[in-house]
Amino acid sequence: ETGLETVDFDTWIDGKLSLVRFNKVTGELLLGVENDFRKAQLQLKYQGVIDAAATEAFGVKVQTIFLLPEEIKPEDTKRRTADELPDENIFNPRYTFDNFIVGDNSRFAAGAAQEVAKAPGKAYSPLFIYGGSGLGKTHLMNAIGIYILENFPDMKVLYVSAETFTEEFVMANLHKKMNAFKTKYRNIDVLLIDDIQFISEKDKTVEEVFNTYNTLYSMGKQMVFTSDRPPKDILGLDERLKGRLAAGLLVDIVPPSYEIKVAILKKKALLDGVPEDEGVSDVISFIAENIRSNVRELESAFNRVIAFAKFTDAPFTKALAKQVLKDVVQMSGNGPTAKDVKKVVAHHFSITVADIDSVERSRSLSMPRQVAMYLCRTLTDLSYPKIAEIFKKDYSTVHHACIKIAKEITTNSHLESIVEELTEKIQNEY
Repeated sequence: ETGLETVDFDTWIDGKLSLVRFNKVTGELLLGVENDFRKAQLQLKYQGVIDAAATEAFGVKVQTIFLLPEEIKPEDTKRRTADELPDENIFNPRYTFDNFIVGDNSRFAAGAAQEVAKAPGKAYSPLFIYGGSGLGKTHLMNAIGIYILENFPDMKVLYVSAETFTEEFVMANLHKKMNAFKTKYRNIDVLLIDDIQFISEKDKTVEEVFNTYNTLYSMGKQMVFTSDRPPKDILGLDERLKGRLAAGLLVDIVPPSYEIKVAILKKKALLDGVPEDEGVSDVISFIAENIRSNVRELESAFNRVIAFAKFTDAPFTKALAKQVLKDVVQMSGNGPTAKDVKKVVAHHFSITVADIDSVERSRSLSMPRQVAMYLCRTLTDLSYPKIAEIFKKDYSTVHHACIKIAKEITTNSHLESIVEELTEKIQNEY
């Protein structure tokens, strides 16, 4: 399991290292060693395998640092008391604002997240970020936590998933440690809860979130929640809590356009140390064109091609990507076309596709036309110029329409419902 011979493990690892601290922001694992000789040998021969084992254990990239007794600072050895619950602030060090690619699909959410991070409790509390799986919600939440920890070191930040919150609440009840539980969640400055939809229909947990919310809100603390849907659509959630969650700023993230997917993969290639050449550009273009679901699957596909090229010593080309991803590309299908979008939109508004394509500028036609342009932009890989060509309009008209609809759905609940309904219908049918 460790990749070490038993004798090596017994001689250099087992019982020879002490845990000093794990830095949640940087991913640094501090381990104590007894002398210079042992430290030098560990760094020279065993650093790699320990880093790999720690990375697998913590789920984030970890760098091990060996410290002699005189190098250990007092604050590094601070331990929790027996009554304290575990700290869940294990942030992914790569999920920072600098590494988040902002596009039309996420500009509002990213901007709001940055404002919250710069002024916790002052700007928008709660901030509620919602959108489909793998679009960047967790990335933004991590980025908020990392920024606050780095720039406001005196603030108490707590980041957990809704499932972890539920598990801790149940265990605290069972072991009669509710006071410790309440102290942990209510004596903080920033509370970040990921995937809040998972508490639905868990009445006692919902009640505890409601009470925690009220306590933190009354003290002017910062709260951030993420979900795969807006509060009003989370079934089995108490109406009072729905109202609280929706009382702050609601922002959504939609699937990225082709251009944003390319930018995301280029950034990932840079972070992973993949040299930029024609082959890499071709692979990125191929993946961006064919993976339409979400950013997580986009990056997973890129990782798969990188790993295959590395382990087989094959050239990094589009042909290789086609070979490695043939099952994934087949599964993702061709996706909706502009024709499909026009057809669904026309049917919804009881007009014809010819009406959408016409030059008529009446409100009854211009609004459906703008919605169709917006959906073409968000649900297909078509660029603004290509959409302009399809709708027989100029670039600025299409760009204005997409920006207008994107902004309007944040304030017009009726239009938001229409766009959501159309999006779901198009995705399900095509």
